Amino acid sequence: MMRRLLSLLIVVSCVAGCHTPTIPNPNDPAQSGPLSIDNITDQLDSASDGLALHRDKREINELQYEMVMAQYARQLLVGFSLQKMEGGKAFKYGKALITAQMWPEAKQALQVAVDEAKLAHNEDRRINDSLRLARVMAEMGDAKAAIETARTTFDAKPRDSAPVLLGVLYDITPRARLHGLDVELGKLLEDAIEVNSKVLVDPTSKEGALFLNARPRHVRIAWDTIISLYTDANRSDLVAKAKLKAQEMADGPRFDHPTSL
Repeated sequence: MMRRLLSLLIVVSCVAGCHTPTIPNPNDPAQSGPLSIDNITDQLDSASDGLALHRDKREINELQYEMVMAQYARQLLVGFSLQKMEGGKAFKYGKALITAQMWPEAKQALQVAVDEAKLAHNEDRRINDSLRLARVMAEMGDAKAAIETARTTFDAKPRDSAPVLLGVLYDITPRARLHGLDVELGKLLEDAIEVNSKVLVDPTSKEGALFLNARPRHVRIAWDTIISLYTDANRSDLVAKAKLKAQEMADGPRFDHPTSL
């Protein structure tokens, strides 16, 4: 298995540039610094596209995909320093460090990214980077901080809040479970569903149409997850309430045609 994964690492290197990544040599004056974050991002995107083909063909599973991408990202990030991040690009470093599964470094980079987004009044970046930061906190076992950080995105305006439910449901909750905060996670998801119900999108755009078509399915998955969390917490009272809310939502006005931009 390890030989297979190593061979795939060579494959993704070739896909990214038909050569293994050029890793800076600290003893070579001509290669005195790390790769630029734009270079790293481009190579990771290309490698991901190539490796995803193997995953889609079921030649590897999701865990193996993540392992190979992590190893490749760590190679590209040789020489990385938090003190030398390019200004305004902390979010790119954060994404690359998540891929590399370098959690402490990713946490610090994303904290900078969130601060940069706030200073620039960039709500898209603030929401997405805060959700990524919460995911990293969950990866590091700090479920309480992950929940608190995720909640900071719930004040997003309807036109900016599309990523909230997806981030909480798929990135944060699976990694924050089993830390004794299942009830808090369930309530986080319930509130994320409420945020999601008010999202405004342009239904004539490709992205808007995709969001509207997928929204009922994501909400159903979210309610199933909430019920599972409350069940694991032995809270039959909350399970009953969640089932009732889920049914009321299913029977009520659908999300397919909300008020649009």
